[in-house]
Amino acid sequence: MAIEKKSPEAIKPHKIQVSFDDTLPKHWFGGNAFLTHLLNTFTAIFPDAERYFVRWSKKALANVTDPKIKKDIQGFIGQETMHANQHEKLWETLRAQGYDLEPVLWIVQKLGFNWVESILPDKVNYAAVAGFEHFTAMFGEMYFENPELMNTMHTEMRRLFEWHAAEEIEHKAVAFDQLQSIDDSYFLRTGVMNVAVVLLYLVAFGNTFYFMAQDGSLFNPKEWINIYEGFFGKHDFARKSFFKFIEYYKPNFHPWDNQNYHLAESTLKAYEKEAS
Repeated sequence: MAIEKKSPEAIKPHKIQVSFDDTLPKHWFGGNAFLTHLLNTFTAIFPDAERYFVRWSKKALANVTDPKIKKDIQGFIGQETMHANQHEKLWETLRAQGYDLEPVLWIVQKLGFNWVESILPDKVNYAAVAGFEHFTAMFGEMYFENPELMNTMHTEMRRLFEWHAAEEIEHKAVAFDQLQSIDDSYFLRTGVMNVAVVLLYLVAFGNTFYFMAQDGSLFNPKEWINIYEGFFGKHDFARKSFFKFIEYYKPNFHPWDNQNYHLAESTLKAYEKEAS
């Protein structure tokens, strides 16, 4: 299948160094426990998930012939490797705050990647990477569409997620193009996504509530008001994310049908300047 190239000219890692210490508040996302722990959950699962993406992208290099896609995959591998390393830095701070990460890590590492990944056919793993990358691209877009909310984060956490969101937008088509080069079956792509969306939400929300239970915020009525406002009220994330999600089910879908690279460009240029 011929793939129309709509990705940025060059995908490359943008260097960043984040650091966390005991000054990080427990509820570092504007005092909102739910949003804090939703992103703490992402930070807990990202390192192993990103390394999963890297494993299958390295394997794809042997099966992809298009030189532009191969170059994009190499840039994608560099970016995802850095994401894993930077998010992992938060783990010790969370442990120092009294959170038990081990059940979360066990679900991701042992159940997810030591077992499930190993029994899936290769093409299903490629499709899973493409599906999960659709979610991270959605996260990146929603991050930049809601600056007022994102600016309530602790400064260092905002740096981490802003940088990550920008790179997710930049490389959002790589895993999709990689999959299409190997197998362009619509039913493979959407069938795997049907399972991936259920697993992702179970892990994300289950572990968010697990973190909230640990610090006593789970049964705080204020936090449930925050959840309502986030998903159905002021921020309307449920509706917005639904319409972004179902784009993936269009038969002729391509990630760059949504031309949103401008959202990330200034952030990426700032990190390039910082590193120079």
